[in-house]
Amino acid sequence: MSLFDRLDRMTSRQADRIYSVSAVIDAITRSPNGRPAADAARGKIRIRGILDSADEFAAIEAGARDRTGSDFRTMVAGQRFQFSVDTARYPAAKNARQGDRLTLDDARRFDIASASPDGQSRIIYQLAIL
Repeated sequence: MSLFDRLDRMTSRQADRIYSVSAVIDAITRSPNGRPAADAARGKIRIRGILDSADEFAAIEAGARDRTGSDFRTMVAGQRFQFSVDTARYPAAKNARQGDRLTLDDARRFDIASASPDGQSRIIYQLAIL
């Protein structure tokens, strides 16, 4: 085991110990023009991970639309949500797909917009509020 793998395992475990929350991922199947329905073949995934939210501002362009004009920021702000899961502890987390629903232990519900590995032992879900 390399030194970086050991450090990643130690820091990931410690971060989970301090900041993690419980969540359930419900597998959802969709057709292009149909309603989402529960996917019985994949079932539920119970995990613990770290929820991160950051303020995000929507950019607008004024004047020329060729991206050489003024760059202003709107007064409207939203939030970007990410959920990070250690795949060494929860290997089933790799099976989550875009469109699945993530429900936190405090009953907040999100839609998984994308899932991407972080390069070490974690997977990061980009979330959209339901």
